[in-house]
Amino acid sequence: MKKFFQYLLLIVLFSLWGIMLTNRDQTRETVQEVRMVAQRKLGIDQPCSKPLEYAIGNIDPKFGIAQSEFTQLVAQAAEVWNKADGKTLLAYNPAASFKINLVYDNRQEQSNASVQLEQNLQSLEATNNSLTQQYNSLSVDYRKKIDTYNKDVADYKNDLDKYNAEVSYWNSQGGASSDVYNKLKKEKSALDDEYGKIKQEGVVVNTLANQANGVTKKENQVAANYNNSLSTYKSQYGDAQEFEKGVFDGQEINIYQFKAVADLRLTLVHELGHYLGMQHVQNSKSIMYYLIGDQDMNNLMLTAEDNHELNKICKLN
Repeated sequence: MKKFFQYLLLIVLFSLWGIMLTNRDQTRETVQEVRMVAQRKLGIDQPCSKPLEYAIGNIDPKFGIAQSEFTQLVAQAAEVWNKADGKTLLAYNPAASFKINLVYDNRQEQSNASVQLEQNLQSLEATNNSLTQQYNSLSVDYRKKIDTYNKDVADYKNDLDKYNAEVSYWNSQGGASSDVYNKLKKEKSALDDEYGKIKQEGVVVNTLANQANGVTKKENQVAANYNNSLSTYKSQYGDAQEFEKGVFDGQEINIYQFKAVADLRLTLVHELGHYLGMQHVQNSKSIMYYLIGDQDMNNLMLTAEDNHELNKICKLN
């Protein structure tokens, strides 16, 4: 009799296949109902009294993840549910008919593009920070040099005015003595040296000003590139994403997209929740929320809403 109901269950599941492709939420509810009916028919009174088994299916090599690493990640994802009530709800069995697959398509190509954009943004930000430091250093040096230059120019003008006044005086007296003439000659030579020094200082100041202006232009270009890249990133990848990167269809879990290991692990936990029969919940921090965004990917914890949904399925309380 049990075998009869097992065959009946298979027939019912196959008859639902057309619905699965058009209404996933309805499919999950239907699969859950069929599973509970089958459990009663097979003499399994308590839901979740036996673990649901899973195996690792096809892993597209374009993801660049080894089967051993993927298997470990799935085990970590399953453990999130297993430790919820201290019992094994999900168990790995290489011979299990239920498969978890990594399927590469345009969604992962978009993820790769978003990762490249993130890297470009980080590179542009690092370049901008470097240019800012360079500009600040040039600016400090420029201020010191321009202050010295302005002081030297003022001193030179003052010395030149004194020299010209003295020369004018002696010219009005009909000429200077040889001693005064030699003294004026030395003053003129010193003024020439002072003028040469100021010219060199002026070259340095202008060079620093040009360098600072060049850095400013580079900063403006980097800022424009950064803003354009950031705008592109936000428009394409910045919003919270639906869990369509992973899909449970009643017969298997297909993962289509992830940007990082933590992202993949969260998607696996979410889809394994559907495998257990769970529906979406309303708390955006919940694993079973329909969007990725607010969850703590590095510390996956069930929220009260997740636990409530799990308790409904497994009758834990």
